Amino acid sequence: MVERGPLYTVKQPLRVRLTIKRSRFIASLAPANTEQEAREYIASIESEFPDATHHTYAYRLGFTNNGIERSSDAREPAGTAGPPMLQELNGARVTNVVVVATRYFGGIKLGIGGLNRAYRSCARACLEEARLVKIIELAYFKVILDYDDMGPAIRYIESCDGEILDIEYGEQVIINFSVPATVQQQVATGLGDVSRGRAQLS
Repeated sequence: MVERGPLYTVKQPLRVRLTIKRSRFIASLAPANTEQEAREYIASIESEFPDATHHTYAYRLGFTNNGIERSSDAREPAGTAGPPMLQELNGARVTNVVVVATRYFGGIKLGIGGLNRAYRSCARACLEEARLVKIIELAYFKVILDYDDMGPAIRYIESCDGEILDIEYGEQVIINFSVPATVQQQVATGLGDVSRGRAQLS
């Protein structure tokens, strides 16, 4: 997935229930940072509702070209359940999230279009209830400085919304820190300026 603009995620699991033409849908949404976490969550829903007709799912993990997207129709007609939910996640620009739609068949067939709309509604209902949190992608650096440059460098890093992760003291000072990825080029230039070119950044 190629991203343009901000991404969002959710902090807490939530659940929404829908009834569509007598079929009961239980839509469950949760954060997941890894594929293992997503699959464990899916398995927990299947265990919680073992008598359900279907457990379809979609999840989206990571950022840019390194991201992972998976979906399953869980024996519903191909393309009618997992993919529509994944499209909703994409449209809302959320990642590191998994959604599971549990269906109890109510005796009325929904048809291809009806299934597509129903499962899309499951994901959309969860996203509407969720408190979305903007993801700030971080860049991590190590800078080697003279002691005289330590104070100005720390102040500059913090002025760029950076976080000091660790400081090592030796013949020189080594500062490990993170900054928002959007300002990483600016920080490299700025640290050179405040240290009069003496900073060694990696």
